[in-house]
Amino acid sequence: MKNIHLAVVAGCFCAAMLLNGCCTTGKCNAAKVERYGMVIGLKAEKLDEYKKLHAAVWPDVLKMIADCHIRNYSIYLFHARENRYFLFSYFEYTGDNFKADMDKMAADPTTQRWWALCKPCQEPVRLRQADEWWANMEEVFHCE
Repeated sequence: MKNIHLAVVAGCFCAAMLLNGCCTTGKCNAAKVERYGMVIGLKAEKLDEYKKLHAAVWPDVLKMIADCHIRNYSIYLFHARENRYFLFSYFEYTGDNFKADMDKMAADPTTQRWWALCKPCQEPVRLRQADEWWANMEEVFHCE
């Protein structure tokens, strides 16, 4: 009787997943999500300019972000001390090849023009990897 009950519960769960679009084969194939946190300095004299840029991000830049399988993207500002600012970014990646998607974004002419406006505002942290502009951060806790 216990095994029958478990089978009914599992069947109901899969039926619910099918209705929600998560399951197409009877096995849950929910999208893989990789979370990224990154940090970079922001030049104090460029604070207002950076905020103004990000108050009106170009539609084609937003489209490229989505096309590269990035979702739930946020940038936070931290005022560490007098005239010292840091930006913290968080996003979720749902694609299968992060490097290929980042190369695609970097090759996009509109994104290159956008970055040309943003980069002079930023100040990379000293302890980043040689190939990083924004320094990757280690996730030490996550709760959904």
